[in-house]
Amino acid sequence: MTTIDNFFNKQLKADTSPRCLYGILNTDRYRTYPAKTEDWGDGMSIVSEVIGSYWKPRFLVDNNTKCAYEFMDRDEMLVTVSQNDIEDSLQSLPQKAIQRARRLSFHYPSFISLFKNGVAEVDWQLNPDGRYYMDDDGFGMTDDKEINIYGFIDKTGTVVVKFQAIDSSEQLYAMRRVAENVCDEEQKNKRRIFNLRLRMDLKKLIFAK
Repeated sequence: MTTIDNFFNKQLKADTSPRCLYGILNTDRYRTYPAKTEDWGDGMSIVSEVIGSYWKPRFLVDNNTKCAYEFMDRDEMLVTVSQNDIEDSLQSLPQKAIQRARRLSFHYPSFISLFKNGVAEVDWQLNPDGRYYMDDDGFGMTDDKEINIYGFIDKTGTVVVKFQAIDSSEQLYAMRRVAENVCDEEQKNKRRIFNLRLRMDLKKLIFAK
């Protein structure tokens, strides 16, 4: 049993807070095989784990807020994504791809791009190219076609632009612009709330004198 298996069985609880999880992950244990921690831009790190001979992104780590979030569990199911985060337009895809999306299965080679301006692109593969099934001797290849959908997440893993099939890099760029705008508005709202609370606290101090 790996060190990460032991971690899940003994340490990680369903109610582990983001700050507590940050402390657990910010140790040498999660920087050595079968885990690794890598800088991922914008003050973020990703903790990945080897599952089925592939490195898989398990946790998002925000080094600015000292919080961490489980993105994918050991069964290769997405944790911060729900079916509501997937566009209805996927209905045009093959049924097996739709079923994998509904199960939130992140089994096939999928990736989180580097964070920039508070968001990251997620390339979610629902069906691999037939070469995925080919063995070392060149046998087993199928006629499967690669099917990917794309979405954008913020630093907590929350989906800010829904997953969808795209036809061009221009469409992906437009999705990024939307994601960055959403993230920017969220930050502005947080600052407004903080300033409002600060003013209220100051008024309480003045009236208390």
